[in-house]
Amino acid sequence: MRNLYFLALTLFLTVTAFAQEEIDTDRPDQTETPSIVPAHRFQMENGFVHQQSQKHESDLLLPTALWKFGINTNLELRLETDIIYNKFKDSTQSGLNPVIVGLKVKLWDEKGILPQASLITQMQLPKLASRELKVDYLAPEIRLLFQNTLTENADLGYNLGINWDGESTDPIYAYTFSPNISITQKLKAYVEAYGFMPAHHHAEHWADGGFMFLITKDLQIDISAGYEITSANHYHQYYESLGVSFRI
Repeated sequence: MRNLYFLALTLFLTVTAFAQEEIDTDRPDQTETPSIVPAHRFQMENGFVHQQSQKHESDLLLPTALWKFGINTNLELRLETDIIYNKFKDSTQSGLNPVIVGLKVKLWDEKGILPQASLITQMQLPKLASRELKVDYLAPEIRLLFQNTLTENADLGYNLGINWDGESTDPIYAYTFSPNISITQKLKAYVEAYGFMPAHHHAEHWADGGFMFLITKDLQIDISAGYEITSANHYHQYYESLGVSFRI
């Protein structure tokens, strides 16, 4: 009986600890979290984005969706799908952007000044898209993800990466830097600097910020906005986004 009692208590504590683990998302900032979706659980992160690219050009993502599944404590499967509506001065374009498939792999846990770290490897599939949105080349991405705990209520996330856009063979280098603050147990805020540096083109540097509200441990909503600091044509891009993420 004592053995059965001990087993039941252990299972209860394990389930309780698991239940207390809150959802951790890659959105709404551009900094991907090094956290892995818990083993055998499914997570979906949806965003609705409006981006003004030029005076008479804008993009709507309706929605952008990141599908994630935890294989084990060290590995996560990822699938990204974007339904896009592009409005140009004299025409429009809509459909499915090239689908992205990939993996997130845990590298090591945080220890002292050593940050928590993971690696994302993923591929944009050029032909798995609507006809007008197909691209010419495979578009891989490799990104290193880091996070340091600063205080009980604050942490710092940052990424370094390289990717290809599928339209050329030139690489694009990327960075992100994002402090995050827990305002309450349910409400978090972030500010962020990030940028993209194509090998032979003008670099884009952005600033953004937003809020995440935890409705339950498995359900989160968010709001964010960003602004391009640099501009090659004297027009600064900007975007606004709403999102909802859930885990089952």
